[in-house]
Formats: sequence, C-alpha cells, structure tokens
Amino acid sequence: MPGLVEYCDLVMGNLWAAEKMLGIPVSASITESSGKEEYLAHAVRTSEEIMRRWPKAKMVANTFRFDGAGGTGIRYYTALYAGGKLYQSKEYLADRIVDKVGSGDCFMAGLIYGQYSGADYQETLEFATAAAFQKLFISNDATNQRVEEIKKFMQSYEH
Repeated sequence: MPGLVEYCDLVMGNLWAAEKMLGIPVSASITESSGKEEYLAHAVRTSEEIMRRWPKAKMVANTFRFDGAGGTGIRYYTALYAGGKLYQSKEYLADRIVDKVGSGDCFMAGLIYGQYSGADYQETLEFATAAAFQKLFISNDATNQRVEEIKKFMQSYEH
C-alpha cells in the first residue's frame, strides 16, 4: 500500500487500516471504550503522519463504524483532515442494517464527488458520510442511490 499511497492526494480508511497497511501505529490508549473525541484526536495524528510520509496527500478521511449491542445495529461517523483542520460528520445510528459491504467504496465515491462538484470540505464529508450510511441498508456491494436522494436524506436525518 505505501507504494500506491505515494501517488494519492486523497487517502481514505480508518485508524486500524493505517496501522495494518501503512505502519502508522494506533496508540495503546485507543480501546473499544474510547470516546469519540479520543478517536478524532487520533485521526488528526494519523492524518498528519500520512501527510508527512506521503507529501502528495492533501486530504485524509477516516471512517468510524461501530457495531451496536448484539451486533445488529451500528454507530457511524467520519472525519476529514484537510487544510490543517479536522472536519467531522454528524453521527448516524441505526438499530439494524442490511449489509456493510460496499459502504467504504460509497464513502470514497462521495468524497470524490464532493471534491469534483466544488463542495467545501464539510459539505463533501457530510455527503460522503450520508452516502455510505445509506449504503448500509442496500444488500450486496453496489448502490443504487442518486445524488438527489442522498442530499434529501442528509437534510431529513435525525437520531
């Protein structure tokens, strides 16, 4: 992966993937009981290290997807480090989901769409997060969501 990352201006994954695939350690203080603020603070450190090691990277996105009680529900939020600042999405909760497969691809597609459509970093992150969250309710690895549907969901979601 490091050989591929050197060509990327946008890197996406999570703290544990950065450790496993890029050799950027997750602090021993990060545990299953860590709070959101601790995860986000670590996302800043991981993002800055990715940008230090691979200077072409201008944005680093992290997903935080945690199973609910009994493994049926989900808690989902994301972060984007860009321009020296961390942006965080709203948090999404669901009691049940259909399929996790493809949600990361959907998130990355949303990030790319946001950037190419001229959205600012926060709008880009919110769009990508909503697209990925909605994918959790679609079986298999592809989505059938349209941009308008994702934007409508973004405006109407309350937990």
